[in-house]
Amino acid sequence: MRINNLKIRKTIFLLTTWFFIFFALQALGQQEKVLKSLTLQNAEIHSVLSFLAEEGKTNIVASPSVTGTVSLSLKGVTWKQALEIITKTYNLALVEEPGYVRVLPLQDYLNEMTITQKHQADQKTLVSLQTEIIQVKNGTAAELVKPVKTSLSDRGIVDVDQRTNSLIIRDIPENVARVKEMVKALDKETDQIKISAQLLEVETGTLTELGIDWTLIPSLKGNNDMTIQQNANQLSEGDKVANFTYSTVQTDFDLQTTISAMVQSDKAKIIAHPEITTLDNKEAFIQMGQKVPIKQFDASGNTVITFYEVGTILKVTPHITSEGRILMRLRPERSSYQFDPNGVIINTNNAETNVVVNDGQTAVIGGLTTQEERNLRKGIPILMNIPLLGYLFSYTKKEIVSHDLVIFVTPTIVTNEMRGLKSSLDTGAGAQVE
Repeated sequence: MRINNLKIRKTIFLLTTWFFIFFALQALGQQEKVLKSLTLQNAEIHSVLSFLAEEGKTNIVASPSVTGTVSLSLKGVTWKQALEIITKTYNLALVEEPGYVRVLPLQDYLNEMTITQKHQADQKTLVSLQTEIIQVKNGTAAELVKPVKTSLSDRGIVDVDQRTNSLIIRDIPENVARVKEMVKALDKETDQIKISAQLLEVETGTLTELGIDWTLIPSLKGNNDMTIQQNANQLSEGDKVANFTYSTVQTDFDLQTTISAMVQSDKAKIIAHPEITTLDNKEAFIQMGQKVPIKQFDASGNTVITFYEVGTILKVTPHITSEGRILMRLRPERSSYQFDPNGVIINTNNAETNVVVNDGQTAVIGGLTTQEERNLRKGIPILMNIPLLGYLFSYTKKEIVSHDLVIFVTPTIVTNEMRGLKSSLDTGAGAQVE
């Protein structure tokens, strides 16, 4: 009994394999069948279509509007290639339907498509509108209004509820579902970047201790100085132009130790060390200085006081371009003011540049130079320090000392660990951290 069952199974297996191979070879032969030569001279087109239908073992239905004759000579083409060549040559349209192929004049096909699209549009106007409230969790709902509108119909509307940070969508159900998928794809948590800036006032001659050769770095020209006329509603510009330079610090260079040594030796002074965290592609604004009130008159003769920001300003717009790489748009500015018989002169030096650095790498901005006049007392050591008599063994010398304002900008991508959140490794496989 077992032997008979085994023989039956073998027989069924062989028959199944044979039928599979047979039909596969038939399909392969039909697919690869090539017409060696097809020459037609004023052949009636319906006869040609019937011949190709027979060769391709398929159903070809021609529209009654399809008339005329066909003349062509083809070699080494399949039946379907020949059919496509004929339809394109004689301004016909080829439409594949389930189980058959339709052939009709191209203009009739375009009219048919226009009627179909108009019918679909009319059907959409009859569909009841659906209202959906979509809450935005990681971004601002107002920022998603513009991309959402591209998926709405002419009847669709979108509104924003700022209190709950939600989008209110009203449209046909098909478009509402599309908008929900779009918001789901766009509403992702934006990366944050910490901007750490150090502002140092360094003697010009000691810049080489920072490991930076400013002479090899291209300079950027800034804007002119600006004179603000008091008691007049106008601004006038001066002639002075600022030159800025920028570079990056090598990752293996111990910058902090070098800065500490320069500060201890009075060769540098730390002006400020601000840190700020911003979103990817959002500007971070850092200012150290004061606002100067300027009195002016408007067109009606009324006194208007305008406050101008004076000091050191740094605007940074970071953007994560790839894994561990950050593009920074840097806009440094340093300004000061002085009184003038015509008003107040605000000396402003600023520039703009783009720098690409690695995560945690420092970019350096220089060229903001100031000069200071010092009275240095020199003379014979020890004797010059004797009270009263020391003036006989010493003299005073004036010296102009140049200082450079050097700005170090270090962007760091904020990770979950930096925000106090546990990583997925700490929470276990498949765990989610909110």
